[in-house]
Amino acid sequence: MMLRVENERRFSLGHARITLAGVQAPSDGGFRIVREGYAAANLGRRGWQVQEEKLSPVEIRQEGADTVLVIGPRLTRHLEPGPLVFLLPATGLEASLFWPDDIDVFDGDLPPETVMPREPETAPKPPPVAAAPPAPAPSPAPPPREDIGVPARQEGTSRMPLFAGIGLLLLVAIGGATWWFTASPPAPLPVPAPVVTPTPTPTLPAPIAAERPWLERSDGMNLRDLVQSASDAAAIHTAALRRQAAGRHDDALVLFEEAGERGHAPALTAVARLYDPIGFVAGRPFRAPDPRAAARYYRDAVQKGDAAAQAPRAALKTWLEEQARAGNGTAETALKEFWQ
Repeated sequence: MMLRVENERRFSLGHARITLAGVQAPSDGGFRIVREGYAAANLGRRGWQVQEEKLSPVEIRQEGADTVLVIGPRLTRHLEPGPLVFLLPATGLEASLFWPDDIDVFDGDLPPETVMPREPETAPKPPPVAAAPPAPAPSPAPPPREDIGVPARQEGTSRMPLFAGIGLLLLVAIGGATWWFTASPPAPLPVPAPVVTPTPTPTLPAPIAAERPWLERSDGMNLRDLVQSASDAAAIHTAALRRQAAGRHDDALVLFEEAGERGHAPALTAVARLYDPIGFVAGRPFRAPDPRAAARYYRDAVQKGDAAAQAPRAALKTWLEEQARAGNGTAETALKEFWQ
């Protein structure tokens, strides 16, 4: 089956018609457009993205045996000349589609009703909390020491006649003197050794391996997980710069656009530089520059407060003025749209 793409003159600038030869118009005109070999392979309302999205035409009609789908500028502005895959889920159709280079592009501001809704942001998951180490076992109490009892001496008294008492005293005195000079002193009682209670060695918690920073871990994430786990738009922009430096230009473009959609002005400047004909490098990621797209992103970046966008925007204006004097109508239109 042959698919044909042409400008749709019944509508304003930027509308295109896709003719499906010999196909009956389905009640559900939802379709998809895919570009093979790219990380962001699916066309969406905000441009090329990772997740699949079912798109709706501006109009669907039957012309004889053919079906005509009309798509508007919010989709055509993202399509570049080259091979694509067109899918019509209602009919099970999947066919090759070549997007021509003569389709008019509208890069101006879209009406308010066509502003694309934002996707809900998912808050990053909090880091896991390490379990508290077990408390050391209490030290065992030392065994009680037994006191050595000393029996009390009992004293008795008796009444004796005076002479018996004197005699007894003499005998005691003599006996005491004899003992003093002949007897050896008694051996001292042994002193018990002190009981030493060993101090238990505290159990130290196992060392916790330091987790790598989020930016390093993001190198191995797919784009969806990276965007969902990023703390803010600035973090997404930083990850995009990292992937751009590693030569992953398609990933970098998707992340720059996501950060720009969240209001991060430097990301808009980064996208403008990718389109800018001044310093353009083919294949990173585009095949050809787009001065109108560059002018639009530079304007948005300046409006959102990125001072770094002013100098390249002024240089692009000078370039467009030279092109307009040489008779380039596209350059003249871009100057009117984004500087007046």
